[in-house]
Parts: sequence; C-alpha cells; structure tokens
Amino acid sequence: MQPFILNVTLDGENIELTISEIDGLYQIIHEGHIIAALRPPGEDWQLLPLDELIEKVSLYESDFDPKSHRIALHSPIINQIIARIESH
Repeated sequence: MQPFILNVTLDGENIELTISEIDGLYQIIHEGHIIAALRPPGEDWQLLPLDELIEKVSLYESDFDPKSHRIALHSPIINQIIARIESH
C-alpha cells in the first residue's frame, strides 16, 4: 500500500497525518515522527502505543519526537484513519 496523507482536526487545530503500512502495521506519522500504529483486525483494529510498537518493528531514534506525545488520538480520529485505510 502506498502511504497517504489524512488531514484531521484535533483540539481545533488542523493536523496532517501520514499513514504508512510496514510489515502489516499501519504507522501513524506526524511531521516525520511516528506517533502510534494500528494493527489490522483479527476482530477489531488495535491501536499500538509507541512503547509496544518499538517491540514489534525496527525503528530509528530519529523516528520519534518527545513533542509528538502531545497528540492524543481520540476515537473519532482513529475511526477516520481506519475508514481511509479500509477504502484505500
């Protein structure tokens, strides 16, 4: 799957997220830094926080940014991401 960009509104601010599939996980990237990932459904999609993502794939220190923790992915945003993945 080719990476794609999704514009979302989060806390009144427009945020651009890039979604990229690698090794069966959909990485959620903001400003070049990975903020989380989604695992496709067995039954339900699963949001993987960074600490669990680190255990699953090889990542570089530059992939992370401490400021990215300020972005909280709420259910409506996650549902938007999942809908785009499923229709992409």
